[in-house]
Amino acid sequence: MFKITIGVCCYQQKQWLYRCLRSLASQTMPHDQFEVLVVNDDPQQDLRDVQAAFEEDDTFNIRLINNQQNLGLPGSLNEILRRARGQYFVRVDADDYVSRHFLFVLSLFLDMNRDFQAVTCDYRKVNEVGTPLGTFRFQDEPIACGVMYTYEALCNLNFYNENYKMREGHELLRRFQERYQVSHLPFPLYRYRIHESNRTHNTEVLEKYDSQLGESESVNGVDVS
Repeated sequence: MFKITIGVCCYQQKQWLYRCLRSLASQTMPHDQFEVLVVNDDPQQDLRDVQAAFEEDDTFNIRLINNQQNLGLPGSLNEILRRARGQYFVRVDADDYVSRHFLFVLSLFLDMNRDFQAVTCDYRKVNEVGTPLGTFRFQDEPIACGVMYTYEALCNLNFYNENYKMREGHELLRRFQERYQVSHLPFPLYRYRIHESNRTHNTEVLEKYDSQLGESESVNGVDVS
């Protein structure tokens, strides 16, 4: 049993995965308190060398899940959640990375504030080489990553909705807030990388799923305490 499960989904982003995992291996939280589950959603790509590089530290708990076929992001996240052994769950995308205090600060808040079942934080956008592009408030521009949830509450919601091939994190957060309390910490603990292959560049598909969510303003106006 771990305090936190970190879910990392990788689809043709092996070049970023090393940086992502290095930030998780550098956490101030002791390694025996969290596990990292990496899903490889590209059956043509081999990530065993990445896993092996981090297994050299035998205190770093990392597991690799190889999908036999491409499941898409929400399906891969649900594969992680079905195997998770943590009290809390947080998603970190393979092309992103986090502050070394990320896990400690978010989990400490949930430990000390039992009325809340999730907590968000602010983030910095960075470019392909990690140069900062600005700091952003989660309330003003929500992202799907860097939100720490209690595992029990996610189970009650039946995890991610696999009908949402994009905006899956926004859809989950909206359902979550209908039943549970979500708080916010104004610390930029997450690093959101901007690059040419970001899924969010596909505006036509985004608009389709924004339409399914309802008016996109209702997502962007998410109410976090």
